[in-house]
Amino acid sequence: MRKISERIKELPLSPHRQLVAKVDELRRRGRTVYNYSAGQPGLPPDQEALKIFYENVMKNPFDHFRYMGSQGLLKLREAISEDLRKYGGIEVNPDNIAVVTGGIDGIILTLYAITDPGDEILLFDPCYSMYWGAVKFLKLKPKACRESVDSGFQPDPECIKELVSSKTAAIFFASPDNPTSRVISEEVAKTVADLAVEKKIWIVYDVAYKHIIYEGHHIWMEKYVSDPEILINIASFSKDIAIPGGRLGYVYGPREVIKEIVKLKGYLSITAPVPMQWFAYYYLSSGLKEKYLRGALEVYKKRRDAAYEAFRKYLPEAKVWKPPASMYLFPDMSAYLERLGMNDIDFTFKLAESKAVVMLPGSIFGEAGKNHIRVTFVTQPEEKLEKGIQLLAEFINELEKE
Repeated sequence: MRKISERIKELPLSPHRQLVAKVDELRRRGRTVYNYSAGQPGLPPDQEALKIFYENVMKNPFDHFRYMGSQGLLKLREAISEDLRKYGGIEVNPDNIAVVTGGIDGIILTLYAITDPGDEILLFDPCYSMYWGAVKFLKLKPKACRESVDSGFQPDPECIKELVSSKTAAIFFASPDNPTSRVISEEVAKTVADLAVEKKIWIVYDVAYKHIIYEGHHIWMEKYVSDPEILINIASFSKDIAIPGGRLGYVYGPREVIKEIVKLKGYLSITAPVPMQWFAYYYLSSGLKEKYLRGALEVYKKRRDAAYEAFRKYLPEAKVWKPPASMYLFPDMSAYLERLGMNDIDFTFKLAESKAVVMLPGSIFGEAGKNHIRVTFVTQPEEKLEKGIQLLAEFINELEKE
């Protein structure tokens, strides 16, 4: 008898991906879309980097499209090693780096390598929606420390101490964060590091947004852990060199873990996209990453400020925090949604259909995200950012009058 896997059936269809797809549907229907959904850079890759890539592809197309070892292009791993030394002052051997197919591939491979079904894993809630799906797919048992806008979305160190136990396999979190855009405090970093060393458990640290910081600085966990063998970092090229569709990232950590990740990568997808590996290498080795980031961060900061001020102007009852990093506002809309008698998922789908304003419901990022919305502020110019938020306010006013 034909069947569909029960394991797959247990995974719900993600509203995240549905709403991202809704953008294209609305555009096909001729609507002017105000798109706050996708967490991607608002500027294209650097033109000079593209030119270097094209020229090298034309000179040697075979090398740019051939099969490659599952660990990834050695030149790229060497360039990543130098990049980590430059920005973080940390030493990572290229053999301790695996090139993967975007951050989510790195997450799945890493969790496969270090956990077994039934293991407990500590998350900070809210967190990236894909974390919950990955944990469910791998049959792990999540525990979570809740965060709120009132504390700048910092997890409570006492909660971390309370929930980490002998059953905990890993503490898994991002900084800067998606969806809250907070950078963890040094107190949280030290708490996590000390507990992980004491309990001999993994720290899985998602640093996809480590370069997207407007005030303050990135927290390098290497500077807090006394035992580097417990720390695994997952990074992405989607944000810092603007190739989210290129699906390229990397994992670095203890060699024993990297070996298992590479082994599994060979079974599941052989290698990360080879043309994009070369593209990232040209970006890093030519100094063009620094040039791109300087220009992009200046633009993104202005857009952040515009979106934040628009919420304060048009939606004064929303509890909105101005983040120091990343790409998102994560306002608490409880005052409005409770008055409307709507949940955040129904609200965002109805908003998209009515006003072609596409934002993500906060509850897909965890229970603590209920009644929030995630608003990507980097992908549209200031005038359009403000207009879409104005339309959001108009939509709420219309619903309240019904």
